Amino acid sequence: MNPIISIIVPSYNKELYISETIYSVINQTYAHWELLIIDDVSTDGTNDVVNTIKQTDSRIIFHVNDVNSGANFSRNYGLKKAKGKFIVFLDADDILGQTCLEERLKHIENTHLDFAVFTMQVFLKSIGDSASIWKPNAKNPLQEFLKHHLSWQTMQPIWRKEFLINLGGFNENFSRMQDVELHTRALLVKDVLFKQVGNVPDCYYRIDENRIELNAYEFMNRWIDSALMYAKCFESLDLKHRKYLIGTIYEVFLQAIYRLKISSITSKEFDELENKLLHTQFHLSKWKLVLFSASKFYNLKLPRIPGINKVMKQLLYLS
Repeated sequence: MNPIISIIVPSYNKELYISETIYSVINQTYAHWELLIIDDVSTDGTNDVVNTIKQTDSRIIFHVNDVNSGANFSRNYGLKKAKGKFIVFLDADDILGQTCLEERLKHIENTHLDFAVFTMQVFLKSIGDSASIWKPNAKNPLQEFLKHHLSWQTMQPIWRKEFLINLGGFNENFSRMQDVELHTRALLVKDVLFKQVGNVPDCYYRIDENRIELNAYEFMNRWIDSALMYAKCFESLDLKHRKYLIGTIYEVFLQAIYRLKISSITSKEFDELENKLLHTQFHLSKWKLVLFSASKFYNLKLPRIPGINKVMKQLLYLS
């Protein structure tokens, strides 16, 4: 019997966590799945861990890329090889709740839905040590994604495979915001059918305290490249939607200011990032540039007042 659900896991140097991820799939109450782990040429012991567990369960399929090609390439490779009717993407350090697949299938299997989205909880070292929950309940998720108010994360949807293939999978040019771009594109499909399920969390996103960004400047550079690419991808939207793209630019700008404030980037590096973000590709009116300058002054120099950045963002949408 072919699997009904394919879980696709891109992996790279996740030796510490990947066994917990795999066992969260093995221990599902629903059994008709396949687990495709696509390794991006790990240099730690990830492959040894996977190969050992793989011997205990024939539903696990393991592939190692020829060269390091990125998580999006790995996800798309998994999508091409998947035999299931439905797809769930899972990162190699995250966890599925034990009834996740069973419950998700109940909401999508005998419907015409293209995808359904479920609730996720964040954790640090063990499930339950954080109160942060991502509940998909946005009235207008397309608008929220354009604003960079992220309505859901990569592992929260279950997709109909045919819909994902027609969508073209992940855009492999994105080094960050790849899930944001995919979800935005999905929401723009004419007559797309989806459902948000605000239930108890059925999946768990790990905040890895050991994952320290050693080069914040390069990190921000990649983020800005992706934000500008994202804005470029959707600049042809009607004005009603296009005006919200400035929200993504503003959120990335705030992240750069924060890293300057905590001294993880220098003033010179911030100036380079600011110029790239605001003056090279994403052309802003003089009034918007004034608002960005005012925001920089406020966030760097003045005491924080709750709601000010939200007001700034609303002004950017109007100007």
